[in-house]
Amino acid sequence: MVAFVEESKFRSLQDLFPNRMPISQYLNYIDWFSLLQYIEEHGYCRGGNHFRYDPLLMLKLIVVKCFRQLSYRDTVASLSQEDCYNLGVPLGEDGYHLPAHSTLHHFVKYRLKAEGFEMLMHIIGRTICRDSGETSGIIDSTPLEASRYNKDAVYNPHYQCKMDKAHIFHLGEFPITCCISGGTEADALYALSLVDDVNAMNPKLTAVFADGGYDSFQIHAGISYHLKARPYIDPRDSAVVNEEGTEPRIDHWVNRMWKVGGSIHDPLSMKLRFLYEHGRSEQVGMYLRNQNLLDPSFRETYARRGDCERTHNHIKSIVKFDIRGLRTDSKRLYLLMNFVVYQILLLGHLQNGIRPAQHLAQYF
Repeated sequence: MVAFVEESKFRSLQDLFPNRMPISQYLNYIDWFSLLQYIEEHGYCRGGNHFRYDPLLMLKLIVVKCFRQLSYRDTVASLSQEDCYNLGVPLGEDGYHLPAHSTLHHFVKYRLKAEGFEMLMHIIGRTICRDSGETSGIIDSTPLEASRYNKDAVYNPHYQCKMDKAHIFHLGEFPITCCISGGTEADALYALSLVDDVNAMNPKLTAVFADGGYDSFQIHAGISYHLKARPYIDPRDSAVVNEEGTEPRIDHWVNRMWKVGGSIHDPLSMKLRFLYEHGRSEQVGMYLRNQNLLDPSFRETYARRGDCERTHNHIKSIVKFDIRGLRTDSKRLYLLMNFVVYQILLLGHLQNGIRPAQHLAQYF
């Protein structure tokens, strides 16, 4: 335990930025209930007084650490009296009783662990899907740059650096799920796992956008079947209209399966779902890509995909979203931790009706 007595040197930031709000104060406007419920049920032993410090305080300290991009030690040392008050740090006769930096580290690495942050990510994702009102999804990846001395990271010739990758599904401007891969692995390999994650969040999607790296029949079909959304995937230069994806061929295969329930009199959407469920997912993907190739307004609609690179750069400017200086066995933990912190910051804006949600410049 660390007893805080003196005002820290970081206190002067308030004088430098009188019109800005400490991040510790902003955290009081966020609804933490579902996150705390998970932590209390899964991060601690059942029964008895099993935590010394309030889990809410520990979670808020993680947000402060990642937002200010400090070490565990400097996070505790940087807290002003106002920060301690805002965070709800217990106050004793000898000052505020802060957890030691080693206690905060233990909470991250041994209480929550990577699996805990992954579950928090999904809880926040479900909340965003329920409350945001967004109806368009975006799948994209971003490089996680490594040190050039990192022996475990691979060199990506396109980005000209050693790196891993983060594959992210966005709901409008909100990132709702993420997975990590090697730096040269194909984006398409991770699209359907992201779709499965998002499907469990019950989104209300009408369209999902992705670049040409995701142009495969299986991904087209998976998005349509699981998310009930139209896939707007930029077709490759070599893409052509495939005859097997035309409506006469759809009817042909549905009719061939009449013994297992196929009917050419069903609406087209039902026929596509029927074929997907009976081993014809590639044909369903052919049909969906044909629709994009034949749609004269496709380019105009696809432009709504927005600037994902700008969003990814914003994440990296707010939290440490790279693998520089991270050990191989810890990088998943810290990448997920920073991703969850970024989600929490945007969640607060969503809950308080602040748009654009990514405007975080007023906090320090």
